[in-house]
Order: sequence, then structure tokens, then C-alpha cells
Amino acid sequence: MRTKIKRRKLGRTGLMVSELSLGAMNLRKLKSFDKAYTVVNYVLDQGINLIDTARAYKGEISPGVTLESEHIVGQTIRHRTDLDKPIVIITKGHAYTIPEMEKELADSLKTLGVSGKGDLKIGKNNIKLVYLIHGISDERWTTTKSSGVLDRLQEIKQQGVINYIGFSSHYPFAREVKEAVDLDIFDVVELPYNVFNRSFGEDGDINLLKYIYEKDIGIINMKAFNGNGMGPIYQVIKEYISVDYPAMLRFCLTNPYITSVDAGVRYTKEFKLDMQVACGKIYSDQELSEIKTEADKVAGHMKNICRECMHCQEKFTCPNGIDFPKILSLYNHYTFKVRQNKDISALLEKYAQLEKNGEDCLECGECLPWCEYKLNIPKLLKQAHKAMG
Repeated sequence: MRTKIKRRKLGRTGLMVSELSLGAMNLRKLKSFDKAYTVVNYVLDQGINLIDTARAYKGEISPGVTLESEHIVGQTIRHRTDLDKPIVIITKGHAYTIPEMEKELADSLKTLGVSGKGDLKIGKNNIKLVYLIHGISDERWTTTKSSGVLDRLQEIKQQGVINYIGFSSHYPFAREVKEAVDLDIFDVVELPYNVFNRSFGEDGDINLLKYIYEKDIGIINMKAFNGNGMGPIYQVIKEYISVDYPAMLRFCLTNPYITSVDAGVRYTKEFKLDMQVACGKIYSDQELSEIKTEADKVAGHMKNICRECMHCQEKFTCPNGIDFPKILSLYNHYTFKVRQNKDISALLEKYAQLEKNGEDCLECGECLPWCEYKLNIPKLLKQAHKAMG
């Protein structure tokens, strides 16, 4: 399929993939299977050949009806008749022991509809399947190393059940990322990086993106827009900085060490705008310096906040029934509006309407291992109630 989108080499896999890819996490936020199929079909129509999904990317769209991102991706590819080259699918599992990993992988293969070994297919279409250990942290990495998962994943790759292996991680775990990369067994890594947080790149103790690139490992850039929570926050900060969404994307595309930027869209119009950016020019060194300076005016306010990534809800539910992501979302918006002297009355009203609020937190700590950013959720809930209750 002809396309204007440029290709970059996905590290040692040798695969040439579109430098803009679809992050299929947000499909679960749609309330319609048809809308989800429309998004994926539109992306494929643009010549995008890399889609990033996960076993945990699913959500109830109506009572008793669950939309699974893997199912949408698999069914869309199955029904296409115009795919002349393999689509690269990345999927991930919260699988840190062999039994967990084998079950998660089996479920992913079934839900995607993958058949064959080595030369994998969905329907009649060829695919390349990359399987990632989802969200390694200090605790998860310790378990993964001792459980035998790493050896078993390599065996499964050699058997042709999957084509390539990798992992994803988040900002607090740079040490674990480097240790994993240094094992020299992974083909692909998925990491957050954006103009507001460059700690995995040029602002880190070492430039991990450069380090990984030089080891010939493909790099998928997630969180280019700083997470799902950025939308409402951007409505506040846009009056104070000139960094808009196209600028955020262009910043990441300019980084030579990144293979593909993962765009987590919900609507075709969003991806159309992303395509326009991706098909345009990258920043000059002078422009990069200027946008960093501009972003740094507010970057400090984005530390220690919930990014509404929803990863905590993929495997955990509060035992006391508190919708803590919603509370933290309200608190995020509250703190930004207070700093900018904006009206907070609507946020206070929404907080007052919650069935359970931050004061109801039992501080049991069961949520803590599930935050990819190591936020102290109980402490933040108490702060939220003190401010908004």
C-alpha cells in the first residue's frame, strides 16, 4: 500500500515500520464496536503498518458488553483484502511468571486470531507479532528475572509462536530498563518520552533512548502527549505556553533514536492531524531548544500527578470501592486551575457528587504496586479531600 508516511527500521528485527503508529489503548473508551473498527481501518488506509495493543486494553462499553482492543485489531486485519505487506502488531501481557505469561499469551493469540508458526497470519494476511512484558517495575522485574519467564519467552520465540520479544516500562524504572536492555535478549522496547518529560532521553543520567538505539533495539515512543490526562490540563496551560499537540508530536518525531511514535487516538480526525504532522518537517536544533524552553515553563507542575493512563485498573480494583482514578483526575485539574487562578467551582461540585471520596480511603496500600509512576495514591487521595472536600 502506497503511503506518504516515512519508515524507520525497528532495530534488530530489520522491519521497516511507519514512524507514526496506532496506540490502540483508547479504543476501549469508545462506546461502539463500529466506531472502533472505523478508527483501525482508517489507520490502515493511511499506510500505517504498526499497531500497539495489549491483553489488558479492554473495557465495558455497555452492561455486560466488553470491547477488547486485540479483538478489534484482529478482526479489522482479518477482513482486509488490500494488505500487501505484513502488519506489525505489538501486544503486551502483565505476565511475570511462566503460568501467567503462557495464559496471557494464549489469550492474546486467540483474541487476535493469530494462526501458524514463524509465518504468522490473521486470516489470509501476514503479520509480525511482537510480544512485550507489560510495564516492568522494580518488583515486577525482580519476579520476572527469577521466575524463568525470560528463558521461556525466548523458547516461544524460537518455536515461531511469536516473532519478537520486548518489554515496556515507565519513568521511575530507568535502572531496571537499562538492566533489561543489557541482557541483549530483547528486540523492542516501549517507553514514555515527551517534551514535558525527557528523563529517558537527553535529560536522564544517561540518554537511554540513544543507549538502546545503539544496541540495535527498536524503540516505540508512548506518552508523546504526556498521557490521557493531558487533554483537560492542556485547556488550562495553553494560555501560558505555545506548545500545542502538533508541536508535542513533532518533538518526538524529531528524535532520531525513536523508531515509531505511538498515537493513542479515539477518532479518525485526530489521526488525520497526526498524519499531517508526521508527513511534515522535523524541528531544527534551534527550534528544539525553543520548544524545550517553552515546555519547561509548566513541566515542573506535571510531576507527581496522575496521568490517567488507566494501567492501574487493568489488574486492580479498590477493595473499598473508591474510584480513585476519577478522584485523582479531578485533583489534577483542580491543582492546575488553582495555580492559574481559574474557576474551580465545577470541579468542587463534581467531587461533592462522588459516592465515595478521598476521605474513604483505608490507606491499605494495595493500589501502590499497580501505579506505573509510583505515585503514593492514598496520600494523594487524602490531599484531594483536604483541598476539595
